[in-house]
This record gives sequence, structure tokens and C-alpha cells, in this order.
Amino acid sequence: MDALSVAVEMDTQELPFQTEVQQILHLMVHSLYTNREVFLRELIANASDALDKARYLALTDKALAERTGAPEIVISIDKDAKTLSIEDNGIGMTRAEAIENLGTIARSGTLDFLKRAQAKDGPKADAHTLIGQFGVGFYSSFIVASRVDVETRSATDPDAEPVLWRSSGSGSFTVTASDRTRPGTRVILHLNKDNEDLLSDWRIEQLIKKYSDFVSHPIKLGDKTVNQTSALWMRSKSEISEEQYEEFYRHVLGGFDDGKPASRMHLSSDAPIQYHALLFIPEKAPYDLLMDTPKKGIRLYAKRMFVMDGCEKLAPPYLRFLRGVVDSEDLSLNVSREVLQDDRTLEQIQKQITKQTLKTLEDLADKEPDKYRSFWQEFGRLLRLGASSDRANQGTIAKLLRYPSTRSDGDELVSLKTYVERMPEGQKAIYYLTGASLQVLRSSPHVEVFRRKGVEVLLMADPVDEWVVGSIDKFEDHPLQSVSHGDVDLSAIAGGEPGAAAKPETSDQLGRCVEAVQKALGSKVKQVRASQRLTESVSCLVSEEGSMSPTMERVMKMLDREVEEPQRILEINPEHPFVLNLARLVESNPDSDQIGTFSELLLDQALLAEGMVPDPAGLLKRMQQIMTLASK
Repeated sequence: MDALSVAVEMDTQELPFQTEVQQILHLMVHSLYTNREVFLRELIANASDALDKARYLALTDKALAERTGAPEIVISIDKDAKTLSIEDNGIGMTRAEAIENLGTIARSGTLDFLKRAQAKDGPKADAHTLIGQFGVGFYSSFIVASRVDVETRSATDPDAEPVLWRSSGSGSFTVTASDRTRPGTRVILHLNKDNEDLLSDWRIEQLIKKYSDFVSHPIKLGDKTVNQTSALWMRSKSEISEEQYEEFYRHVLGGFDDGKPASRMHLSSDAPIQYHALLFIPEKAPYDLLMDTPKKGIRLYAKRMFVMDGCEKLAPPYLRFLRGVVDSEDLSLNVSREVLQDDRTLEQIQKQITKQTLKTLEDLADKEPDKYRSFWQEFGRLLRLGASSDRANQGTIAKLLRYPSTRSDGDELVSLKTYVERMPEGQKAIYYLTGASLQVLRSSPHVEVFRRKGVEVLLMADPVDEWVVGSIDKFEDHPLQSVSHGDVDLSAIAGGEPGAAAKPETSDQLGRCVEAVQKALGSKVKQVRASQRLTESVSCLVSEEGSMSPTMERVMKMLDREVEEPQRILEINPEHPFVLNLARLVESNPDSDQIGTFSELLLDQALLAEGMVPDPAGLLKRMQQIMTLASK
């Protein structure tokens, strides 16, 4: 044995891992990471950090810059030796630093984490408490490697010896002298048999593209630079062309339409939370937008390192149509960078993104109404959900709502602001009607007197609208009022024609007719009364003020909720020939069996007007009786 070998052997130290590290290694391999491929992201992240530290120190130490050279991360594959290496020319480590950083976890809180991790709720429940532990990501190497070697040399202390750190992750590690000549660190993974598929240039390039494509330093695989290095969202808006934005939307984010996005937001913030974002509002909705499927949504990056797709915590559910990137150095991540900690940082970012998105939609609606109409047709249902779920931004969302109305033709949609601007003198409330379809709503008996008086009614044919009107009490001090609930009094509104009213000479007959119909229908209705809202139809059903609408009842039943169906009020048109003839029949023959049949038909007509036929057989039988009478 020569003198150098003796010196190296004498210089070799075998040291035990800190107790906590041994337990962390076990958890790392078996619990904390949900997929093995993230090890490469962690090692590239560590290499990028080392390069950043060296670059920062080089600002005041030109000699250090000369020693390290141009920053780069080099990945090498040796198929014969079955090794994968990740090398950087960054800050490097001395022997003491290698022992400290790779053999111990010096921060507090780790032991508490382990105790909780071993409890019944398991390690995943408290994994985020290891946030910030130096070197924890490095231990992910043992997910794929049976042995890990680390060759490192300090860039800040040129006289320090180079070091070789080695461990199989079984409880100890060795530290000895290395022959490394340049500053920086090289991590060599001796892959186990189950992970030899990683000895493929194509596979490694795929993982770099997925997780580390926008790391600010070049990542080389052999002689090829495989990452983009330039993160578009980190650049100034003035430096980016429209074509670059559109290409980023289509190709990098996998835009789900072939055209341009409806709008975009390029955001940067340093206070109170530091983040950069490039977000797009698409033109078209994907088929699975409202389905419970994995969402692409907003990609999360931390220091340009990919963390996850579809980060739902960056935007509220009603803005799930957003596509893009959010990158922040302030986000707290757990050891695997796969689960975000619920903290104020994330909450603040979501608030700012929400506010900016709604402002962008307001601008789109004001400046490009045709484009906004297309957006509403694609994503209007989601914004409706926001009106009922986001109380803080409800006023802004209310301005974005659009509906057809009794005054609109074709595809014309009306905003609440436009509705208020064209209300006639004396009108105080914003009138609306919910129902199963737009066709049913347009022909509804409930809107007849409103048409006659020239009062506009908003038509809401989406079940979600029930939650909208249940949440928004008023708009610009005008209450929202359903035309199918309660009494109708339009006497204070100027213009139009008067509503229906019982003729004085038939008022007594009408009263007895109403009583007869009420007796014939019994508990099928809560009350029968003469209508002030019908001008053409013979009858309609009205809900009491504050009670659940029929549409909401149907929605709740679809959700398998038990709901008590409130009895409704049957209103009959005192000017309709059918009602006048029925009144005469009641007057001349109060015991006639036909009174019951005609009363049932009044209820049938009211239900049919709402698109409901709860008793088809009974309706058919009554229609046949009427046909028989008519044929005589």
C-alpha cells in the first residue's frame, strides 16, 4: 500500500446518521413521496440552489467566479456502471459541511414530526412540518438508488480538501478525501434493479422537461442543453411578443382549444407576497370542465421548479377555467413538494389572482362585449357559482352576470346594470323568473302582465341560478324579486296597459267560483285566488314569498335530498272565458260533477305551463271528458 492510499484510509471517517435521519430515510422511501421520479427534481433543485449561492457570492468575489466558471448542471448516464450523476459547479461543501448537511437535520421540529408520523394518522398528515429542513430533498435519492456517492469541493474555501461522501442509506455514511479538482458537487446514484429504466437519455430528458424545464441555469444531458432556462412569466411584458404568448398558451400549457385565449394576465408582485404569474382565460371550455376529473388548471412552480399540475388552491372553484403558471419563492411546501401547506401565503396569492381575474373579465365585458358573450356561454355557469360562494367578491361577480329577458331577442343577453338603466319610472325591483328551459320561461303565464305593462323580466333557465338569486339580495339598491312568488302589484309603474282585474258585475260569481275550485281541489293546493298577473292564460301556480321554488325542489331531488314540497297557490284568470263559464256553471248548478273536472283541468293547465305532467293518465282522462262534452 503506497503512502497516498494509507493517508486516504487514515483520513476516512465512518459516521452514523443522526437518529432522526435514519427514520427520515425510511419514511422518505416508503411514505412521503407519492411517485419515485421526483428525486431528479429534488437533486436538480439542490444543484440550482448551489449555483445561485455561488453566483450571489461571486458578485463581490471575482476570484470565486473565475474558479467556478459559467453555471451549469450536467447529468450523465453510465449504462455499464448503472449510475446516474447530477453535477453542478456551484458553492460546493467542505468536509465539515458535508457531514453536517448530509448526515444530520439540524433544525428543530423534526423529532415532533416523526412522533406524529408514527401515530395512527400516518406520515402524510403532518409531512409539511419538515418544510425548510436543509438537505431533506437529497434523501429522495434513496428511493431509486442502492448507494449514493457525493463528490464535492468548496468554492468559498479553495484550500479545503475535496470530499467523497458515501452511503447506502442503511444507517451510516463514510467521508473521505476525493480527487475532485473543480468547485461544486456531483451526486452519483447507483440505481437499484427496479429503477434501471432511468438509464435512458429519453426518460431523463422527459423528466427534466416535466419538472425542471424552466430552471434558470442550463441543464445538460451529455452535450445537449435540454431545458428552456427562460421562464416566460419571469420576463417583462415588453420583451414578449403576441406570438410567444400564444405559443406558450398552446404548446407549453396544452391549451385545449386551437385558437387564441380570450384574455391573459401577466402578473408580478413583490409585496406583501412575492410571486409571478402568467394566466390565460380560454375561449372554449373542455368537455370535462364540470366533471370530477384531474384538472390541469394552474401549474405551480417554486423558483421555476415545477411542483404540480392543477393546483386548486391557487384559484377558487368558480375560476377553474384559468390556465397558466404561478411561480413563488414564498410558498411553503412539504418535503416532497407535492402538497401545499395551508398558510396565509397561499391564501394571499389566491385573493390577488381572484381579484385580477374578475377585473380582467370586467374589462373584457366593457371593451369587447361580443367576446365576453362567448365567454359567458362557455363559463357562465361557473361564475354563477361564484355569486353564491364568494361573498367577498359578490358585488363584482353580479356585474358580470348575463341573462336573456322578455325584452331580448335571439342571443341577446342583459346585464343587471343594463336592466336597471332601462327600468320604467316607478319600478323598484329587478324581476326574474327561474325554470326548466328558456322556451318554458318565455311562454310562462307569470310574465303576461309584465309584458302588458312593459316591465322586463330576466329569464333564468340554469339550475345554478337558484343559488344566485338565493345569495344576491339586491343590485344597486334594487331587490331581486321572483315573478312566480307572492302577490304582484305593478300599479306604481308608469306606462303599459293595466293588469287583469275582475269585472264588477262578475265579482260575486267569481268569489263563489273560487270557493268551488278550492273545495274541488282540496289539499292539492294551498289556496285558490283571482290573479292579478294573468292576461291570456287561464291559470298559473304561485309560490308563497320566501318558499322554495319548483326548480329548486327538482334540483334537490336530483341530489337525493329529502325536501318537503310546499303547497302552492292556484291563481285563475277572472277575464278568461273558461273561468267565466265555470263561474256560471257554479252559479246555476253548484252540485255538478263537471265542476271537479274543470277544477282539475285548471290545475293541469298551470302545471303544463311549467313543463310538468305529474299525472299523465289523469290528465288524459279529463281531456277525453272535455272532448266528449265539446262533441255534444
